[in-house]
Amino acid sequence: MRNPVNPLIFRISDAKFWQKIHETVHEPGGVYKLFSMKNGQRTPVNRSLGTDPNGILYIGKATSFLDRVINLKKSIAPEYNSASHKGGLRYKSNKKIASLFPYEDLHIEILPSIAPGLLESEELAQYKEVFGEVPPMNAI
Repeated sequence: MRNPVNPLIFRISDAKFWQKIHETVHEPGGVYKLFSMKNGQRTPVNRSLGTDPNGILYIGKATSFLDRVINLKKSIAPEYNSASHKGGLRYKSNKKIASLFPYEDLHIEILPSIAPGLLESEELAQYKEVFGEVPPMNAI
């Protein structure tokens, strides 16, 4: 169950990213959302049916947050050359996305769940219903 008052948000470029997730998240899996935030404000993303004020760039599921979110970080991080996450590949291959949403501003919100696949489907369906499409780094 989500706790909107205290969401589990982690900055990808944080040197202790993995350690903080390991120490904070007590469920092994669930859904994660990638977004950009600068000066405490989320960066809005223009979509076909309006602007996403939460700036969601990617929604994914994980049976193990440590494994899956680490794959995303490695696929996005400038110091890594990894192809282990398709969302990360889309980020690095699209210079416009990378320039609008710099690596240093990227964050992950974690939504623990015992049914990650179901929660991911629900989150993607809700997003698509509101904005007419999936987040920009999700598969089309």
